[in-house]
Amino acid sequence: MTSPFETAISALEEALERSAHLRSWLRDRRWCGDSLGMRADLAVKDRALLFESPTEALVLFMAVVREPQGSLPLHLPLSVSTTRRDPQAFELPAGRGRLYVAEAEGQPSYARFVADGFRDQTKVRTVAGDTLQFRGTSFGAFQEMGPGVAGDTSNILVHIRTSRQDAVFKSYKFLDIGNREPVILERLHRKRFPHVPPFFGELSLGREPDRLVLGVATAHVDAVDLFTWLTEGWHQALSEPTQPGRSAIEDAGIEAASDLGEATAALHEILVDRHPGPFAMEPFRPDDAMAAYKVATANLGDALRRLGHLAKDPDRVRSDRAVGARQRVFDARRAIEHVLAGLEACVGTPKGVTHADLHLGQVLRRRDNGALLFIDFEGEPERPPGQRSIPLPPLRDVGTMNRSFAYVRHYAWREFIRGDASAALRLLSPAELSQEEAAVANRLRGWERAAVERYTQQYLGRSSLYQELEPAEALRGIRGWMMEKALYELRYELKHRPENIFIPLEGVLSLAGAI
Repeated sequence: MTSPFETAISALEEALERSAHLRSWLRDRRWCGDSLGMRADLAVKDRALLFESPTEALVLFMAVVREPQGSLPLHLPLSVSTTRRDPQAFELPAGRGRLYVAEAEGQPSYARFVADGFRDQTKVRTVAGDTLQFRGTSFGAFQEMGPGVAGDTSNILVHIRTSRQDAVFKSYKFLDIGNREPVILERLHRKRFPHVPPFFGELSLGREPDRLVLGVATAHVDAVDLFTWLTEGWHQALSEPTQPGRSAIEDAGIEAASDLGEATAALHEILVDRHPGPFAMEPFRPDDAMAAYKVATANLGDALRRLGHLAKDPDRVRSDRAVGARQRVFDARRAIEHVLAGLEACVGTPKGVTHADLHLGQVLRRRDNGALLFIDFEGEPERPPGQRSIPLPPLRDVGTMNRSFAYVRHYAWREFIRGDASAALRLLSPAELSQEEAAVANRLRGWERAAVERYTQQYLGRSSLYQELEPAEALRGIRGWMMEKALYELRYELKHRPENIFIPLEGVLSLAGAI
């Protein structure tokens, strides 16, 4: 039966490929940014009608974004309606009238489609003859959408309330055939790992080995991520009159770091097998260390190039800051490379399935009992598809988490001096701080150092994976991975949030001993 929206859907498909206005609207979505560049070519490869009412149609478009440096598959569920359901909807001309296009994930009809899909194990045929299918277990009959859920900007999270319980459906946007998150979640769920939300299943397109996972569903947990919990706690502590001793958040934060170290060690133990299979451990080889070193130095080179572009900014303040930052990084390059050489300490130790993007924002803290839960196992969004889930040494997760404590320090510092993101620049010149500012900066740095030490020591004390590695070598390896992550952060911030570049810049220079 032909859809009454067929003409509108065809017009939308054409607009996706040809309309500069719709392209600009997509770039304004928080998950997109400059991932869809001005020179990118977008081609729709397939589509499926998910739901239809007299006033709305939900359509899933499968597209490919081609950039000069490569191609990315794009998962794009959209709502087409005769009324403006979303204030940010795109107006699509339709004859003499207008239709309104919005992200489907923001519509109750899409949340109902997902809940019903898991309940009924729905299969939907696409125009090209492929099949969308739900795999997993039901989490109840749809009732309503819950409040919005903050999440990774590369995905959209849908909070769904049902007759049985609340769920979160994570809708991936730029897809990765190698995405192992549902496999990891299924394994952790099957082994009753306590530090992860219960897993319900996935929505995917096609079959192995080319299956594309479009989204995963897990239980919704009443929790706050550790990064938010810590930064809000520090904001409150620094807003209060100075008291002798440490504040509650300082002690609670260090205790949480200790618990997190134990939980991370337990996570790694359950993600490795000592027999053949997808979770088998392999030795981290010299060529692996060299490959990681080359990726890190490539990020360093890209950061220097981007700083060079910023140095030409017509705004004199931004230009001068970029010139100074670039010079400091360039001057510290040899020391940076020396710290990166610490990756060699991991040679001969295991590599395998890890979290691959572990930071404080990827750990939830339950509001009722403080229990810690890991989320988001798809890997770093800036890595190319197929590279987000490559086998890595578990110590890399430790290094990336340690870098996350530095972000807490910087956000707390920013709140204290009531500055913008460039407040981190002040920490590059500690001699210029007032006495009060220096005291707070030292307090925050001391807390970060204690949190990192507690997390690292608890991890190494609980993990069976590094018992034969000398403690000094383990710390050298962790420091190397911290530098690798700081260089990734510098490139990421320059690309997506230039106002934040002084946070990883201070980390790079501090790790290199340049401040």
